[in-house]
Amino acid sequence: DGPGAHGAGPARALPVGVPAAPVLPAPLELQRALRPLQGYRSPATPLRSELDEVATAEVSARAGGLILPVRRYLSRRDARLQLVLDASSSMRVWGRLFAELAQIFSRLGAFSDVQVSHLHQGPDGGPAVSRSADPYGAPLHAADRLSDPTGRRIVVLVSDCAGPLWHGGHAHRLLHHLSRQGPAVVLQPLPQRMWNRTRLPVTFGGLSRGDTLGGGAVLRVRTASGAAE
Repeated sequence: DGPGAHGAGPARALPVGVPAAPVLPAPLELQRALRPLQGYRSPATPLRSELDEVATAEVSARAGGLILPVRRYLSRRDARLQLVLDASSSMRVWGRLFAELAQIFSRLGAFSDVQVSHLHQGPDGGPAVSRSADPYGAPLHAADRLSDPTGRRIVVLVSDCAGPLWHGGHAHRLLHHLSRQGPAVVLQPLPQRMWNRTRLPVTFGGLSRGDTLGGGAVLRVRTASGAAE
């Protein structure tokens, strides 16, 4: 018998940590489905290069022995990912989902950098970003921080498309601006049957990867009607 059974005082319980069940039911399958992102190449000039020994030898031989180094660009993992969580009140239940997505994208090996930020409604009613889901937990900055004119950044916005920024059209304008610079994606956590009730119209189609004349990659969407965009 424990001490509590003989009147020596109540037995003290020890807290035991129990791992929470993951929100994503099959994270490894999702990670495999995202692997094609490893092949994404932005239209911008790659940031890194290395010596092409074969080309250097050929060019130097044609130059009569004069050493003429030839370098080749390395475009793998030049892309950067900006993962953004809509911090409106209706999105608070998706905090763990956002954390799991951040882990999956970080482990994917497709990006040179993965940044995490939160999208708030600023004092002027427009979009603002910070490092905290709490609007007072970190300084707010202009949403221009999400911009990248080089096109190397992929923006993934996790949102139910029902918050005040969507009602006022600010979120739509932000996405339109970002999509002119590089891929911008909305990851909708709500069930598909509820998508048409949100503030973001839905068009179903297939997404494929293509190449530009400059060697960059572009994403194409083919809708159910057969139209390509």
